[in-house]
Amino acid sequence: MERRRLNFLKSCLGMLTLAVLATGLEAQQCSTKTTVGRYKVVCEGFLTPGPNAPLLPAKELGTVNADQNGTFTSTDGKISLGGTIVTQTVTGTESLNSDCTGSIAFSQTINGQPAPPLHIDFVVSDNGNQIEGLAVDPGTVFSCRLTRLRNDN
Repeated sequence: MERRRLNFLKSCLGMLTLAVLATGLEAQQCSTKTTVGRYKVVCEGFLTPGPNAPLLPAKELGTVNADQNGTFTSTDGKISLGGTIVTQTVTGTESLNSDCTGSIAFSQTINGQPAPPLHIDFVVSDNGNQIEGLAVDPGTVFSCRLTRLRNDN
């Protein structure tokens, strides 16, 4: 009788463990609705101010808004590029995969002047509350973290 009770308890414990593991292993699914909202943007690394110019330390702060179509827009970005402060505006539409990986090509202006496009590959986590990105353009060593401030869903 004691052995049956022990086997029953082991069975229950095993099922409970599997249920907990299965819940933790569920993959997050993403769509453009996942990233809707207003985000704080913090980027840092090294950028070049122009063709054939050396890389300079860079840090960016700003906010960006994302709509249900996956369009990201920012008008208040400030970048310290080698100690010189410049303003940046960007707009682009994400290409977001269901596995929460994606990419975006931003049109941008620097100090009100057109600048080359900015291409970023990224991963969305925490149900869209966090986006981690890496600039993939030649001549950049720049990573960004977006933290959702407001969810507009």
